[in-house]
Amino acid sequence: MKAPTAASAKSLETVRAPSERFTVRGRVLYLHAPESIGRSRFAARAEGLLGVAATARNWRTVTQLPELARGAE
Repeated sequence: MKAPTAASAKSLETVRAPSERFTVRGRVLYLHAPESIGRSRFAARAEGLLGVAATARNWRTVTQLPELARGAE
């Protein structure tokens, strides 16, 4: 999976709602969408604007992944 370019990451500002915050670190985009990810224009358009394939995880899932991995052993 390729990392987004700095220019494509800047293009996200055009669709970011005032309440949303984001940062791109390498190949990872972190998004805080307090008004709902389902209603976020940013979330809906991020993959296309960045020009990379994407998948999403909510924070609860991210924090539970290590526990789930330990249970799979």
